[in-house]
Amino acid sequence: MARISQREARRLRLRVKELERVIEHQRRRYGQEWPGGIEIGSLVTENETAAIVRTARRLQHGVVVVGDETAKLRFIALPLPMERS
Repeated sequence: MARISQREARRLRLRVKELERVIEHQRRRYGQEWPGGIEIGSLVTENETAAIVRTARRLQHGVVVVGDETAKLRFIALPLPMERS
């Protein structure tokens, strides 16, 4: 069994705590992006459509899909709510 120094162990503990904070932050954020929002459906899409949504998410925006009487769907990127510290 390999041994590590106390300094290395402390560094690893700090890194684990940091990563746990990141994960908890993501959970809180993703769970509260759209308070009161309900997923009412899902669909498997073409690569182009999926890229539109992924781009908005990378920009830290949510995506709202708006339809009309035709078969056209419009994807609207909206900024996520500001985080409270």
